Amino acid sequence: MEYQFAVLLAAVLCASVASQQIPSYIKTCNYKSPDFNKCALENGNYAIPYIVKGDRKLGIPSLNPLKLPLVDVTHNDFKLTLKDIEVSGLENTHLKSINLDKTKLDAVLHIENLKIIGKYSIDGKVLLLTLQGEGPANITAVGGDYEVKAPIEIYTKNGENYLKLGKPEMEIKLQRAYFHFENLLNGDDRLGSEINDLLNESWEDVLKDLGAPIKETISTVIESIVSKITEKVPEKNIFP
Repeated sequence: MEYQFAVLLAAVLCASVASQQIPSYIKTCNYKSPDFNKCALENGNYAIPYIVKGDRKLGIPSLNPLKLPLVDVTHNDFKLTLKDIEVSGLENTHLKSINLDKTKLDAVLHIENLKIIGKYSIDGKVLLLTLQGEGPANITAVGGDYEVKAPIEIYTKNGENYLKLGKPEMEIKLQRAYFHFENLLNGDDRLGSEINDLLNESWEDVLKDLGAPIKETISTVIESIVSKITEKVPEKNIFP
């Protein structure tokens, strides 16, 4: 997955880069200041409306909407694939908190209404029901807080130190989630409609399995966009 979503984290990481290397809408912060994280929080949120539009120099496409080719989730006997995905609602994202240093990243993003639309293929059990089918899908997450934690390593390239973000871990808290899968049970409209109703009535339990595409989408793209920035900008400019 090569397209990017992590608007806020990108802005935060860029916020401390030397000003001549970044766009004018990203303001700088002094890492040695005791208010570094507070500054990064403010500047990250300031930059969101600009980054959502996309930035060729940073390798960020337009994020409104965001298009992704594939999300593939497999665990135990459950398999869900989403492809030709369109993600909307990112323009209403903001950063609630940030704790960033040279060893780790810990941040909380809030996305009020995140909608993932695509073509699905599912084979597995949810709520003790065996689900099979493929067709159009709509997953909507309302009032979501997304906590992202990832380790950071330092490596040397061309005589300069650079940062590398490890695989993010994701925890999500939602006010509500909605699921709709057309053509469940290979075209049995009556049973498919009843199962969709059940999924939405028991959304908190369903989220344990069907929330995986939400986590995978966000964590994978965060890793991608942050890596694009840290590959280009030396560690000394990110943490001056």
